[in-house]
Parts: sequence; C-alpha cells; structure tokens
Amino acid sequence: MKKEAKYIATVSLGVMGAGFLATLPFEASTVQSLLQGGFEAGVVGGLADWFAVSALFRHPLGIPIPHTALLPNNRGKITKALVSTVENELLSKETIRARLQQVRFLERGIELAEQNLHHEALHKGMVYVCKQAIQAVDLEKLAPLLTEEISRAVKDLDTSSLLHKVMKHVTDHGYEGKAFSFLLDKVDVWAAKEETRLQLGGLALKALEGLQGNGFMQFAVNAFIGMLNEDKVGGILQNFILSYTEELRTEGHPRREALLEVVRSELQKLEQNLQLLAELESWKEQLPGLLSLEEKIAQLLGRLRDRAEMFVEQPEFIPQFVIPTISKLIASVKNNPELIQQGEEWIQRQIIGYVEQNHGKIGQLVKENLDKLDNAKLIEMMEDKIGPDLQWIRVNGAICGFFIGVALAALKMIV
Repeated sequence: MKKEAKYIATVSLGVMGAGFLATLPFEASTVQSLLQGGFEAGVVGGLADWFAVSALFRHPLGIPIPHTALLPNNRGKITKALVSTVENELLSKETIRARLQQVRFLERGIELAEQNLHHEALHKGMVYVCKQAIQAVDLEKLAPLLTEEISRAVKDLDTSSLLHKVMKHVTDHGYEGKAFSFLLDKVDVWAAKEETRLQLGGLALKALEGLQGNGFMQFAVNAFIGMLNEDKVGGILQNFILSYTEELRTEGHPRREALLEVVRSELQKLEQNLQLLAELESWKEQLPGLLSLEEKIAQLLGRLRDRAEMFVEQPEFIPQFVIPTISKLIASVKNNPELIQQGEEWIQRQIIGYVEQNHGKIGQLVKENLDKLDNAKLIEMMEDKIGPDLQWIRVNGAICGFFIGVALAALKMIV
C-alpha cells in the first residue's frame, strides 16, 4: 500500500511536469494558456508537498536545509509530547478510573466460571492445581510441628483427672471383673497340668518335713508323711485350687464379690497415689521419644499425601467433590447482591490503586520502547503506518494545484 501510494504520487507529479513541458512549444491560445497554467501550478503544488512530506523525515535530496528532517531533529520533543499525551490525555488516571468503574469484574468472572465449569480442560487444570498444592506441603517441616503440638497436648493433660476417667470407665464396663476372670482362666490352665500337681506335692511334703515337734506330735507327722507321696498331696492341692477358682469365677459368689470390691477400692485410690501420678507425669514426658512419634507422624503424612494425590487423580474427584462445591459457592454469591457489590468495590479499589501507583510507568514504557528504535527504524515505522496518507497529500497537491492554476490563468485572461 505504501509503495502503491508513493508510485501514484510520483506519477501525478510526472504527469504535471510532462503536461507543462508539452504546452510550451505551442502558440498561445485560450486552451493552451489554461492548460499551461494548470500544469505549471500542479508542478509547483506537487513539488511543494513532496518537499513538505520529505522534510518530515529527512533532508530533501540530502541537502541540510534548515527546518527539514523534523522527526530526527526533534525526536526528544516528539517523544516527550507523545509520552505526555498518553499519560495525561489518552490514558490519564481519570480516564482509566472511569473506565474501570464501568466494568463489573466479579459478575463477569462468575459468568465465565459458570460457562467453563464443566469443560474438560478446566477439570484437568483443577487436578493439576490440587496435585501441586498437595506436593507443595513440606512434610519435613510439618512433621516436627505436629509432633510438638501433640507432645504439648499430652503434657497439658490432667493426669489425675485422666486416671480417674480411666478407672471409672474400667469399673463402669466391668473390665476389672473380666480381667479377674481372665486371670482365673490362666490359673486353671496352670493348675490342671500334671507337672504342676507334682510340683505342688513336692513343695507340700518339704514343708511338712520341716515341721518341728516333740514326742507324739513328731511321730504323728512322720507317720502321716509316710502314707503320702507327691502325687497324692499334689492332687489334693490341685483339686483345692481348681474348686476355689471355680467359686471365684461364679458371678455373684460372695468370695468373688468380696475380692472384686477390694480391687475396685484400690482402683479408686490410684488417682490419689502421688508416686503413681509422678511416674505417669514422667512417662508423659518420655512418651514421644518412646513411640518415635515424629518418625511415625512423618510416615503417616507421607502415606496421606500419596493417597491424596491418587484420590485427586480419580475421574470422579472433580465432578463429585470440586464442581458441586464451586457451584454452591457461586450460587451463594449470586444470591447475595450486597456481597457482590462489596466484591466489585474491593476489586476496583485494588486495580485502581495499582494503576495509580504505577501510572507513571505507562509513559516510561512508551519512552523506553521509542528509545529502543534508532532514527532510521523509527522513520521506517512511521512511514509504514502513515506514509500512504502522506503520499496522497502529494497527489492532492498536484491535482489541486492544477485546478487552481487553471482558475488563475482564466482569471488573468478575464482581467
């Protein structure tokens, strides 16, 4: 387009020059005078406009005529004027503020969110964001923090109160009776063994042999021992133990209830046992180390992170969990005009505040971009953008000059 306009301008000037030269050899006549005057004025107008257009960008014919090459010689002034125009008129603070106040950012954002909420590309993006958020958690820092908090919570427990609750829970659910029955079962198993019978018999005979007596008493003991052996004495003791444990195992038996009542009484006294409480306090201090708590928490967090990553990658995660949550959030916001208005005002304040703080950078950016261009590149760019229109000035100058010349020649003949 630029070359075409320049070609037409050159042709128009050539036509005027050729027409003027063509009318010179002929004798003066009305038509010849009018045409010659028109072509002459067309040549003058075309040359004058060519000079004016060329003088904007360079010295015409390379001759350093004063007040030519206006753009290169006045580049600083032009840049300053352009920056001032952009900052204070085209993109002034007031203009930007007025325009921003017309934009409903939050409402537009909600519309876009609703329109794109079910797009597959958005779902993939959500999965990626969720995974990145999960991976961004620093487990090496989180594990010690959780360990410290758990340890502090354990230390803050009231040991006496905790022990009271534990004992109450034990008695309320009859755990002392169950533990007693369990112990009796173990005693029965032990007592029913043959080796236990022999051991009991041996111990009883030794005890009898160690009895000290005089006269008839010693004779009677020795006679009694002579009639017994380990198996018989052990059997007697074995049957006694088994029958006694059977009584203690029977619910409601006086002996069982008496023993359990003693156990319950002792359990209730534990919360007042200062030595026990002191040992429990010491145990609380050592608990995190004994359990390797930090290491176990780190392992647990690692497993949770792996499971979380696998969970968010499931096809149903976004449609079933994320989208319904976002939809409810959008609906709640849309149904609250006051909240929307507050949101719009907040967004506009943030954007306008940022613009006001950085408004001077607009002109600075324009200046920096212009300074990157040397004179030749800047002239080339401007000629590319406005050159065709400037070339048409030359065409219009030649044509207008022709008609003005004809009019002046006619006026001259009339006068």
